[in-house]
Amino acid sequence: MQLTTTAQAPFQICQLTDIHLGDIPLNAASQKTLTAIDNLLQTHHFDLIMITGDLLWGKEVQHPGEVLSELFSVLNKTEAPVAITYGNHDTEGTASRATLRELESGLAHPADKHHAMTIVDRESYTLEISREGQLAHVLYVWDSGAYANQSDTNQYAAIEPEQIDWFNRLPYARTTGHQDLGFLHIPLPEYWLAGHAILTGVQGESVCSPMTNSGLFHNLLRAQNVHALFAGHDHDNNFTADYSGIGLNYGNVTGYNTYGSLARGARLITLNPDGYDTQLCLF
Repeated sequence: MQLTTTAQAPFQICQLTDIHLGDIPLNAASQKTLTAIDNLLQTHHFDLIMITGDLLWGKEVQHPGEVLSELFSVLNKTEAPVAITYGNHDTEGTASRATLRELESGLAHPADKHHAMTIVDRESYTLEISREGQLAHVLYVWDSGAYANQSDTNQYAAIEPEQIDWFNRLPYARTTGHQDLGFLHIPLPEYWLAGHAILTGVQGESVCSPMTNSGLFHNLLRAQNVHALFAGHDHDNNFTADYSGIGLNYGNVTGYNTYGSLARGARLITLNPDGYDTQLCLF
């Protein structure tokens, strides 16, 4: 499904993250999550629903297709396009990332993916937003993976070099005048430093980023067109910050079936021709 807006109209993105649905039959916390998402989508207009990982409590879920069908039945009630990237818990159970991507066929309105590239079962792709028939914004989506391959560490996976090379080779204009955004599940290491320059929200736990810095942020600085990143993963962090001129932001934990003291909800991102705005939509 194409992403479009008109003239000066804002493009509204709903970021859901860390939904953490359990297995079938869904427990009360998972049911509460779906009801809250349903209420949000029925009372707000969004031009895109962007889900940034951990849809499932992977180790608990033996029937991922049935669980995702429950989530998709809620998402399919709205005509808003849906895009998904996955988190570290999604594939701890019986499903691979390739299987989960195949299950996305259950979405009634999947957003059109462009320039998709898969490396070690992690898909990166772009979403293109048009205004009056002209490409106006690009959203970059990186699957940040799960855990590092080193057997002697428990660190989270870093963005792969091929994912950075993919970004650098994409055929889009790259100037500060372009208002583009990026989405991923696991925050980059630079979020540690961004925590010292919080603009809104809170940091209720340490940033759980990879120990390895593979250099994506440096490439974003050089490219100049990506003005902000939005991550999930850390349930007690929902801050926005500015680091070296790029917004490093968290979504807000969405699911009740998981840890975290923050009120559940979503992040609203308003993309305008000359910039972006963001605020929380709490349940």
